Amino acid sequence: MTKVYYAVLAVALLTTRAHAAETPIAAIVADGEGYNGQAVMVSGTAVEPAYTYAGEGLYTLTDGDHRITVVAKQPPPTLGSRVTLDAKVGWRTGDDEFTWPPILIEASRTTASESLVARAQRLFASLTFGASATDRINSDLGGAPYGGGCYPTGLNTSVLDMLTLIDPEWAPVTNGHSVDSAPITIHGTVNDMHGDTSGDFPTTHLRADVVHVLDLDDADKSRLGTGNDEELQTEWEAGQYPAWAWAGAGDRMVAMGRFIFDCGHPGSVPGTCSGTTTRPCVIKDDCRPPVCPDCGSFELCTNPHFNYSTEIHPPQAAAAIRQGRGAIVSDTPGTQAVPATRVDIYASPNAGGAGDRCVLTHLQSAAGELVVQCFPVSQPVAQFNTDDFRFEIPLPPRPPGHRLSWRITDRSLPGAVPARLRISRKKHDGVPFLLARLKLSRPVHGQIPTGYAATLEAGWLEDPTSLTHVRTTVTAVVVENALQPVVPSVPRTCSSSDTPCNVTADCPPGESCFGRGPVKQWRGQVGVNGEWAEFAGLDDVDSGETFPQSIVFDQYLPASASLHLEATTRSHECIDSMYGKSLADGLVELGFNKGVLCLATNARDPGAIDVTYAAPDFGSGGSSATYHTVSVGGAGGHCSVTTGQLCTVDADCPGESCVATGGAYGLEYQIEKLP
Repeated sequence: MTKVYYAVLAVALLTTRAHAAETPIAAIVADGEGYNGQAVMVSGTAVEPAYTYAGEGLYTLTDGDHRITVVAKQPPPTLGSRVTLDAKVGWRTGDDEFTWPPILIEASRTTASESLVARAQRLFASLTFGASATDRINSDLGGAPYGGGCYPTGLNTSVLDMLTLIDPEWAPVTNGHSVDSAPITIHGTVNDMHGDTSGDFPTTHLRADVVHVLDLDDADKSRLGTGNDEELQTEWEAGQYPAWAWAGAGDRMVAMGRFIFDCGHPGSVPGTCSGTTTRPCVIKDDCRPPVCPDCGSFELCTNPHFNYSTEIHPPQAAAAIRQGRGAIVSDTPGTQAVPATRVDIYASPNAGGAGDRCVLTHLQSAAGELVVQCFPVSQPVAQFNTDDFRFEIPLPPRPPGHRLSWRITDRSLPGAVPARLRISRKKHDGVPFLLARLKLSRPVHGQIPTGYAATLEAGWLEDPTSLTHVRTTVTAVVVENALQPVVPSVPRTCSSSDTPCNVTADCPPGESCFGRGPVKQWRGQVGVNGEWAEFAGLDDVDSGETFPQSIVFDQYLPASASLHLEATTRSHECIDSMYGKSLADGLVELGFNKGVLCLATNARDPGAIDVTYAAPDFGSGGSSATYHTVSVGGAGGHCSVTTGQLCTVDADCPGESCVATGGAYGLEYQIEKLP
């Protein structure tokens, strides 16, 4: 889900005027967006959690009910001491996975010894939790207070508390405290989807998730949690889940996999403390000192509620079932294309972080996330060879007297042991369909299946329906603006002196060289009528470069169809360099200050391409046509005065501003109408 986002740690890079008076922590916590980038004076008491690494500090500051995380270029103050800071507020908007609170970037500090302040502020009024639909899974059961495997944070959280939300990030709906989970199968129609658009928590992923949002069949709607809306998502990491197998909007999808609660979005509805009944709470710590100075030491939180959503995350087998097009459904030479159902089938136990035992195991302390080493992932948890994957394949209408045929195109990688696929002809109320059974549980020539990858196309031979053979060839991605700031968001500098460096030896004694420097990678994907492919060769991107592609979509389209081409990309930032690495490794490379800055960055959107070409020529001009289509929207533009200068952020234009124009890349492609 999927979009530290994590990092809600966003930091403004421009200096702003300091407030003359102290700003309450409560005000900053309540309006992180409004205070984002502002210089403030803040007082509070230093409490746990607090950490030191390479001379830098990360600690918690509390004032009454409210807490905020502070990142500093010196060790934390003595716990329990009263601290006054000059600091800058960092904040980041919420994303697909978490909603993170603001932080303080410490500029200077004064300390006076003082006990914890006993000022109780009533932030939340008591809320009434309404009864939920009885045909859904009770999302309360995802929370640890009700025996589930997700661990919510309290009412007033700091960024360090957010480590709790990834410990674990996903927990089984059944037996939530166990990593192991029997797979289930769901069926539905894809309402929306996206490929790799960055935005997931990097240290629990190898790459960002491919997300399909399904309108479930009525028979499967009981899989929805009370925290879901009317849809259920499947999420499987890009790179583990090949693009040719992704479904498109409007396709039917069947998926089998790990049925989980998304722990990153508790959607908490407060209960009340057991003794101090006017006090709202989510966890027992909300009802005990020091968070609640007026509460007793043994109070509990009664009747909190949660809105965890249920997901298939990750699948281990998926079928994208596409209709409204044609195909050649027989290997017999000379066979003509006919209306067909295309099914792209993929099964694999490999799922990246969300399918690894180390990543999914709950730690004794959430702080363990700062030291645990799970990469490279090596402990897949998928119960891959225990159940077969079954699904039905609808067929085009049958012309009277015509014979059914299907063709299977193997897409297995070398060395794979594909499971056997059994296809049976069936009827329901006189309407024919195919029943597919992928025998993942059955050995093949004495070997356990390692997966499956194939495309099946089925239709009625010699169906007279007219089809147009259209070939779309994507030939190049043309980068107009690489969306890379002149000064990298997280430059490599010495830890205290902030002087530029490449290695620690470049720094004064006792300092470390921290930072990432320029990040030049892009990722993207292109789809035609819901069939997808990823762009290649975008690992080192500069403005003005052209990157050749050789992506071909061969489709047979009826007169009622159109050709819909869409593309999405992302220009990567520092946060994307942390995928597939533990937080411990990130700490070694970046330290606390640069680590926070890195997690606060966002991959930039170069805009989207979304065009449709109608029948009968489908954009071919009757034979062949070439296009250079520029993306619409997105980041980047030119300087306000020096209009010939490309920019990404205002700092790229000294004394000017960056005028956003979007359109950071173009796509070159050819559409041919073939015999």
